[in-house]
Amino acid sequence: MNVPLVTCPLPCAAVHDSADIDARVREHIARFGWHLVLIPPEHGAPGWVHTIGLEERFAHPELIVFGNDLSILAPLLNSLGERVRGGSPLVAGAEAHGILQGFSIALRAVSSKWIEPFLGNAAWHYRRESVPALQCFWPDPTGKFPWQPGFDASWRDDQPLLFEHETHKALSERMLAALRADGAL
Repeated sequence: MNVPLVTCPLPCAAVHDSADIDARVREHIARFGWHLVLIPPEHGAPGWVHTIGLEERFAHPELIVFGNDLSILAPLLNSLGERVRGGSPLVAGAEAHGILQGFSIALRAVSSKWIEPFLGNAAWHYRRESVPALQCFWPDPTGKFPWQPGFDASWRDDQPLLFEHETHKALSERMLAALRADGAL
């Protein structure tokens, strides 16, 4: 069962009627177990997709993944959400197998510093700033993740390292500039 896709520019609540958004999010959580928020790429920075509702329905951290093709990222989170719904929780520091053909997905806990800029819609839904979340990382073509030696540096801008608290370690210059342009930082 796939969650319907809803694309929202930042900040989602400021663009649409917040009561309509709240009703849609709650309906998706009740019907599917989670809601997906899609943030399209802009200003040369990647887009991202995150969940709302995994914590509410399954006492599980929300999920976030970055990249330029939202049509791939959304089904990826739906597949991971299905695992959570099926009783297989995802754990920070672990890898999930069988989602990407031939590659695993790494999971890291998102630093609380990055919840508002990247999962602000989830924070709005829960009416609090602290929302547990896991970032999903996809590997480069050789199977290396961004923090591993030998990772293809040309892919660095595509995935911020939200487990890092320090801005210069977490965000590329391109991502930082895009967030500043949007007023998110």
